[in-house]
Amino acid sequence: MVPPLPAALKPSSRLNHAPEQHCLDLSASEWPTRAARSQVRTVLKGRTDAATVDDVVLVVDELVANALRHTPGIGALLLEVGKDQATVRVLDAGANCAAVAVKSAEKSDENGRGLSIVERLAEEWFAEPTEAGGKAVVAVFALALQENSSR
Repeated sequence: MVPPLPAALKPSSRLNHAPEQHCLDLSASEWPTRAARSQVRTVLKGRTDAATVDDVVLVVDELVANALRHTPGIGALLLEVGKDQATVRVLDAGANCAAVAVKSAEKSDENGRGLSIVERLAEEWFAEPTEAGGKAVVAVFALALQENSSR
């Protein structure tokens, strides 16, 4: 079941029109990380440069993997796309927003670098509680305008 959309899904003050919203139920997917990456590529195709799409895909991959690894259950991927900004939210059943923090990893560590990647690639990121009792980890990206875009 997809949790209800968080109240925080409001158009950014930077946007002068309502953004498009896309929701993907990850709990119903056999391969949630693959489904999330595919959704991001499909939605952002032709809206921004390839490097930005790759950055968003990598961040979503990290957030979904973290939700699968560290929470009792994955919920949904929410993707909000405006003219100059994209916001991704990965919803999960974990309620501890404070646990979502960049940790320092040693060279020999096999894990612990995901949120460092998110912090480096996203314009901003944070965790927020959802009305369903879980949390959403949110990442915001500036979109470079495409000269030949049909949008």
